[in-house]
Amino acid sequence: AVVSCLCSVSSGINAEYGGRGLHVRGMAEAFPKSTFVAFDIAEEVIAQNRENTLPNVEYIVGDFCNMPADWNGTFDYLMIFDCMHDLPHPAEAMKGLRRVIKEDGIVTMVDINTSSDMVKEPRNPVSAALYNISLHHCMSVSLAMEGVGLGACWGVERALDMLKEHGGWEEGEIKVDTESIVRHAVYVLTKGKGL
Repeated sequence: AVVSCLCSVSSGINAEYGGRGLHVRGMAEAFPKSTFVAFDIAEEVIAQNRENTLPNVEYIVGDFCNMPADWNGTFDYLMIFDCMHDLPHPAEAMKGLRRVIKEDGIVTMVDINTSSDMVKEPRNPVSAALYNISLHHCMSVSLAMEGVGLGACWGVERALDMLKEHGGWEEGEIKVDTESIVRHAVYVLTKGKGL
């Protein structure tokens, strides 16, 4: 999966949502022949990044839940970092993912690795901390924007259900890696071709 992602990145148009512009900067330095778009709803984050940008990166203030129609079929690769659960309307964002990537495009979505069933979570201090942050920060962020309030501990099961129901992704188009990044799940989405 990683090799396929890097092949897409090395020569295409790529986008990042969330991540505060840090990940796209590293990718832009590693792949100078590619074009990158970093977009975030936080104007101050975009303004800070514009001050110290690279020639192959464009920073745009944007709402991930309402991506522009002229982005349809634009991106070879789209990366999302720890933000889907904070969005007010993640179902709308998931619909947009499939729409904005090319037919052979790839999406990676990194989010917290928890179960949607709190009882299944191991009883350890990390789980307790994650649920506390989820309740007091992540859910509040979404609810303050009149959103659904998923929170960081929405869980892998719910994420998969939502990607299928709202994003239109099918079973063979979704791979989930829960081993590569500690306490995170990496969802790799492709249109029909699998990895």
